[in-house]
Amino acid sequence: MLAGDPAWIAQSIGSYYHLVDRIVVSYDRSGRSWAGHPLSVQESLDRMVAADPEGKILLLPGDYTDPDRFVLDVETEHRQSALDAASEGADWVIQLDTDELLPSPSTFTAQLTIAEQRGADALEFPARIIYARTPSGRFLEQCGRLWTAQSAYPGPVAVRAGTRLSHARQAAGSPMHRVDVAPWNTDPAHPWNAPVHAVISSAHAILHMSWVRTEAQMAEKRRVSGYAGAVKWESELQHWRWRARHPRLTALRAPVARDPLRRFRVTSLPVLARVQP
Repeated sequence: MLAGDPAWIAQSIGSYYHLVDRIVVSYDRSGRSWAGHPLSVQESLDRMVAADPEGKILLLPGDYTDPDRFVLDVETEHRQSALDAASEGADWVIQLDTDELLPSPSTFTAQLTIAEQRGADALEFPARIIYARTPSGRFLEQCGRLWTAQSAYPGPVAVRAGTRLSHARQAAGSPMHRVDVAPWNTDPAHPWNAPVHAVISSAHAILHMSWVRTEAQMAEKRRVSGYAGAVKWESELQHWRWRARHPRLTALRAPVARDPLRRFRVTSLPVLARVQP
């Protein structure tokens, strides 16, 4: 994992801690983002160490900031460096960001076993995009047009040791075992006929706590996100605040929203309802 986003670190590490032999933590030694902005690296490291009772964490500082280059190229190199280190003595490497949680580790490991048996080199496992917490403690989640489950795949979340990354977490050309929450593709970013090799309950999909953050954390995300230049932040933050305050009205708009990433449903996650990022 990469250190720099402290919001959900404890919950993320705790969700898979017992599955892994070693947790490789990679970060820029100057405490900066790929584009050169200050990051909350020390807070991230403090939270990681506090969530590591068995001493599994290996800290690997390096030089991963370069404002003069395309930010996603720097990100890919950073992730590759961490993957190379994690590959030593391993069969598989789990690639989860610090705001991603595994609600069902047993389901995840079962699908990883199937990937191994099928001779796949990577496991694509669905993620639910949790967008905001509402005043009631429930959440807004990205969904399909009629409030159906919708998955996201930023890249394989487990790869064989020694895998070469093509773009961020993606590993183009690697034979995949692809899991979804329905017998058909539910990710609007993939073609409708994308293969589905296995189906799991949406309750077992990864929880990506995307924009479930405090105002201060959102201000930092605005500065350091690898996609910061592609987002109209003033407008998006206004929408984010309004949607969180009016979850039912937001959910009612799902059937008429043209953008599949602007459809939301109200979701209960009791374990996280009062957890502060």
